[in-house]
Parts: sequence; structure tokens; C-alpha cells
Amino acid sequence: MEKAEKRSIYLLIGFLVLAFATPFAVGIYNENVFYDRQWLMDLTTVLLNGLTQAGVYAMYGVGLTLIFGVMRVINVAHGEIVMLGAYLTYSVFNAPEYLGFGFTIDPLLSMAVTLPVAFLLGFTIQKVLLNAVVGGPELTPLLITFGLGIAMVNIVEWVFTTDYRTIPYRPDTVELVGTIYIGQNRLISFVSALAISLGVWVFLKRHRLGKAIRATAQNSEVAMVCGVNIYRVYLITFGLGAALAAAGGALVSIQFGFNPETGIQYTVVAFAIIILGGRGNYIGAMLGAALLAILENLVSFLVPNGTAMVEIAAYGMMISVLLIRPQGLMGMKEG
Repeated sequence: MEKAEKRSIYLLIGFLVLAFATPFAVGIYNENVFYDRQWLMDLTTVLLNGLTQAGVYAMYGVGLTLIFGVMRVINVAHGEIVMLGAYLTYSVFNAPEYLGFGFTIDPLLSMAVTLPVAFLLGFTIQKVLLNAVVGGPELTPLLITFGLGIAMVNIVEWVFTTDYRTIPYRPDTVELVGTIYIGQNRLISFVSALAISLGVWVFLKRHRLGKAIRATAQNSEVAMVCGVNIYRVYLITFGLGAALAAAGGALVSIQFGFNPETGIQYTVVAFAIIILGGRGNYIGAMLGAALLAILENLVSFLVPNGTAMVEIAAYGMMISVLLIRPQGLMGMKEG
């Protein structure tokens, strides 16, 4: 490893240590840090909430990093696909009741419908809009997906209005130790996200098509010479990325309120994750999701009016990592 490479890694690790220490420093300054047992229990609860939230964030990040890693396409409509996944889950959840059957469908079971729909949507977007511009200037797919995201927002607003929607799902909490509690919906979301992420990772490592996707990500020209149909890989990759985004939307829908305008928030989080973990690195995206989610929860807990500062933490981390080490923790230096 070159000295400059090592130096950038050390600088990034130093920045992360400083970033995680800052909320504690602000909390101490504002007398929000105590050293009794109850405060430590509350801190542990916050850290666990951050870890479970990281599962949802991972669903944002791994889909986007997969698309960028294979095609070098900057998909700024990714957050809108997450939002669309939340609305698809909401629609399937309520469909039987709307039809007069008097029951609803479990949001996790609804993924059997929403994920194939999202895969077909991503497949179609790639085939109709993006196949012709892959490998060209990065600005072209960026502008296409930007316009696509605006169209998605307006269509969803037309169908569902701008009202916030929620899905009531497992609102009770689970007591772990003492006064450490965690929401059932958060715990279920984390387990589901972990299972999906690991399933896709195994697919990429073991399955022939997954190996073709990884080969295309490493060098599309060499993959083509070896007999890989890279345009077929592009279609499947964007479809898979959209399905992962929709899975994130399903997990969002059982924890948080959402409306058509929340897509931009998911896009910012997804880009912060892949910049931190390393663009195109699947494991790096999961690591970046954990770091960002835990930091946001610490800021919300320790900093006065911390809820309003959460987005600043995401933007600040994204900008700082780009300045210190643009390839992130686990990404490779391009060129």
C-alpha cells in the first residue's frame, strides 16, 4: 500500500473518531452527559436503535452502490424508488381492506409483490432510458434519473396526495436488560434487512450471474471478452438495485411516516453511505450504513435540538469524506 493511501486511511479514521467524539463533547458542554446507571442505559438504547436503523439504511445504500459499481451510473432517483417501495407496501397492506375483506396483509409478506414490481421497474428504466448512455458522460444518466425522480414524486402526489402515511405494525417494545428497550418493528426491520443483505451478498459471491455482475463491475470490457452479456447484466443489476431500494421502502413504512417528498432524504442518506463505505463496495455500504445511523442517533441524543442537526451530520460526513478520502473506507482509488 502506498504511503499516500495509508495516510488517507489514517486521516479518515481520525476524522471518524473526531466525528463520534463531537456529540459527546457537545453533550458534556451542555451538561447533557451524566455518569449514572440510567444515563448509560439510555445511551445503550440509543446505540441499539442506531444499529437497528442501520439495517434500513443498508437497504438504501447497497442498492445504490450495486448500480454505481457495475455501471458507474449516478442514480439520483434512488430515494424516490425507496419512497415508491413504501407506497407499494402501503397499498398492498391495505388492499384487502379496501376490497371489503376486512383484513390487511403483513408488510413483510407484501415484499413478495412489491420487490418483483420494483425489479421490473428498474429493469424497464435501464432498458428504456439508461442502456444507451451507460459508459458515456456521467452527467447524462444523472440528468435522466433526476427528471425521473421528479416525475415519480408528482405521480405519487397525484395518486396519494401529499399527506403523510404510516403502517401500524408491531408498536410494542422488547425489554432486553434493565431499562433497555427496543421497538419490535425496529428489531424485525433489522433482522429482515440483515437477511436480505446477506442473501444478496451470497448471490453475488456464489451464483454464476452474481459472479458475472462482479466481473462487469471490475472491468466490463474484459467481462465482455470472456463471454458475459454486459447489457443483460446492466438490466439485472438496475432491477436488483431497485428491488433493494423498495425493500428499504417497505422497512421504512413500518417504522416512520412517509410522503412523496421524503424521497430526497433517502437519496442523501444513500449517497452519504456509499461515499463513506466506498463507492461500488457492497460490504463498505453496510459498514457506512452502520456508522451513519449510529452517529445520527448520538447527535439526536446528546446535542441540544439534535433532531434538527441529524441531516447536517449526514451532509457534513459526506462532504468531509470526499475531501479526505474520496474512495471511502473500502473503495479502490479510481484511475
